Amino acid sequence: MTTLTQPRPVAAQRSSRFSRKQRIDTLLIIVLAIISLIVIFPVVYAIFTSFRPRGFGLSRDLFAGGFYLGHYEQLFSTIRFVRQIFNSLVMSLGGAVVTTVVAAMAGYSFARFNFRGRTLLLALFLGVLMLPGLTNLIPLYKIASDLQLRDTYAIMIIIYAAYGVPFGTWVMMGFFKSIPVALEEAAEVDGATPFQAFWRVVLPISAPGLIAVFITNFVYNWNDFLTALVMLSSTAMKTAMVGLFDFQNQLTGNNNELLIAACVLIMLPGIILFILFRNAFLRGMLEGALKG
Repeated sequence: MTTLTQPRPVAAQRSSRFSRKQRIDTLLIIVLAIISLIVIFPVVYAIFTSFRPRGFGLSRDLFAGGFYLGHYEQLFSTIRFVRQIFNSLVMSLGGAVVTTVVAAMAGYSFARFNFRGRTLLLALFLGVLMLPGLTNLIPLYKIASDLQLRDTYAIMIIIYAAYGVPFGTWVMMGFFKSIPVALEEAAEVDGATPFQAFWRVVLPISAPGLIAVFITNFVYNWNDFLTALVMLSSTAMKTAMVGLFDFQNQLTGNNNELLIAACVLIMLPGIILFILFRNAFLRGMLEGALKG
């Protein structure tokens, strides 16, 4: 005699599905936590190492040697290092600001207007993004030399802006596409010109996209080494990244703590910017990527 199996209650089936989903979510959280710890550990270890006295740099104990500020005092008392930090700030901020302004205008044009050559220009922007930066250095060096712009803030800001505009335009174009055209039409009905509608309505709404483009380009400019190494030769105009390379070669003896303190100072601007504007940055990148 055969027996019929009773179907499982609906509540039990749902509970089983929820339990399986919870296990998967828990496993995913554990994996992400482990990856995060692996990524963050070198930064945390470098920060602790920078506060150790000389000779304790490679200790496994995070608190070995106590709390020591001498390395930072030595760095800030070095006029050359402070000047190189200032140079990096001027060039990185200048390039990021120019990139953000140009990318905002170009992205708006691509998002709102259909004109002849639009698709070709977008394809060219993508093509520029795929070119390795090393291939541009020799032509850029020749142009800068002919125009007598080498060893100046202007040439670095122009180069950084040229590198950043294609990517920034794609991000801003995607972000502007996510903004309803009806908002601009309503502003124009109220008497605003197209430029006023763009300036007073669209730009404030697109602030996350602008922040994303600005931070991305600032960090790229700040971390640049090769372009600054080729374009800047005088000690007074070198950036922090190039100065760090020279500083590493000039260190005598085992002074890893001083070198790591310099690395920590150079890391700080990008980390601070991301912490302050992380929500707007993530929203701008996501919306720009999804709509672009």
